[in-house]
Amino acid sequence: MKALCWDGTALRLEERPWPEPGPDEALVRPILAGVCNTDLEIVRGYLGFRGVLGHELVGRVEQGPAEWLGAAW
Repeated sequence: MKALCWDGTALRLEERPWPEPGPDEALVRPILAGVCNTDLEIVRGYLGFRGVLGHELVGRVEQGPAEWLGAAW
């Protein structure tokens, strides 16, 4: 999957492996993702964060409990 990563000085679009969900977890394939003000503040130095940006998304459950499969979140 593609991930927008911040290393403290630059943004990079990186290829990352798809995560494997654990018991009682779900894997959600993003359909839409947004950039929020927190993401913008992070690239300005907020809290010294380093890592994958983004937490606002809409997606569909691909793996997980049977009753969740196909559900949109």
